[in-house]
Amino acid sequence: MFYIKTFIGIIFQVSLFALFLLLPAPTWYWSDAIFLLGSYFLINVITSFWICAYYPASMEARLEFDFKRQPKKDKIATSIIILALALALNFITVDVFYLHIFKTPTPMSKYIGLAIFLSGYTVIVFTMIQNEFAQSVVNIQDERNQMLVDTGLYSYVRHPMYTGIMFFFSGIGLWLGSVFMATIGTIILMLAFIPRILIEEETLSGELNGYEAYLQRVKYRIIPKVY
Repeated sequence: MFYIKTFIGIIFQVSLFALFLLLPAPTWYWSDAIFLLGSYFLINVITSFWICAYYPASMEARLEFDFKRQPKKDKIATSIIILALALALNFITVDVFYLHIFKTPTPMSKYIGLAIFLSGYTVIVFTMIQNEFAQSVVNIQDERNQMLVDTGLYSYVRHPMYTGIMFFFSGIGLWLGSVFMATIGTIILMLAFIPRILIEEETLSGELNGYEAYLQRVKYRIIPKVY
């Protein structure tokens, strides 16, 4: 049942990605997008089942949707993030087929984008296995005896999941042919995560033992030496 729930979640996620990417396109036979979606589905299934087998608590956290202690303001922040992600995928397509804000990337640049996409996904996966309490919203998990995680990627930045998402979307933009979304657009997208970051740090500082000291040790939120 655990694996089935995971598989259904993957299908749902990839289907949403496909909808947001392909809906504004003049044709749904967009080979670059189809390749990306197929590849993402495959690596998602492989890595997710691996996490289920070896780090089940981490996958359990990601599959949880009964958030008993999610702050009300985080519900608003979550809605902003979902909307921003949907619009970001939409705008990749709009830029590629209609706006052409920047020059179309070279084939080599597109493959670099694919590498960036995979690097971002790798960061997301390592964040999950290093932090078994990494849920999709801000939620203190007393029932799971939540503890501070300050090793691995968390020893470099406070929110490595968002670091991974940033590279993930930047790579998608470059692979599909939108230099704007791979650069400026990704920065704009990440602005939507700032309310969530601030709410998360405020909540954890007040309710998670050792988190305030962690904030003093790790100064950067997403990118070392930058932010």
